[in-house]
Amino acid sequence: MVVITIILAVLLFMMLHIPLWPGGPPKEPPEIFAITQLNHHCEKNGGLNYDSRMTITHTGSTVFKNDDLRAEIFVNDQDSGAFISSMNAHIFIPTYHIGVERMEGPGSTGYYWYPGNQIFLDLTDGTVLPGDAVRLDVYHKEDGRILSRSERIA
Repeated sequence: MVVITIILAVLLFMMLHIPLWPGGPPKEPPEIFAITQLNHHCEKNGGLNYDSRMTITHTGSTVFKNDDLRAEIFVNDQDSGAFISSMNAHIFIPTYHIGVERMEGPGSTGYYWYPGNQIFLDLTDGTVLPGDAVRLDVYHKEDGRILSRSERIA
């Protein structure tokens, strides 16, 4: 009985001193595709109209095939409903998409998204309001892993 108690005590001691996952807690995804601007003003006259336009800049160093990427947008930790099945504008435009009126920019017009290039998203008006916390998650479509997470206050 004493031997069992000692074994249980040693196991309990080891459980308390060995981390549950190697290398510490899970790491946040890197910010490869960064929200660099959120705009709420009319393109023509500059008046506040809650236009909800987003600029995304590739801040990494790897070239990505933009059709291999999909994105989700969260506003105040709630899914915005914006469905972005491809970051390639030519493929995105004819698809069924919700929450995004337009996609354009050098990162979306060719087959590849090169470092430094931008993609401009025109979200449904009123999706993002001043002061909202906005998060962009970009996933690799083939394996579903998250490649990038960017957060910004509107």
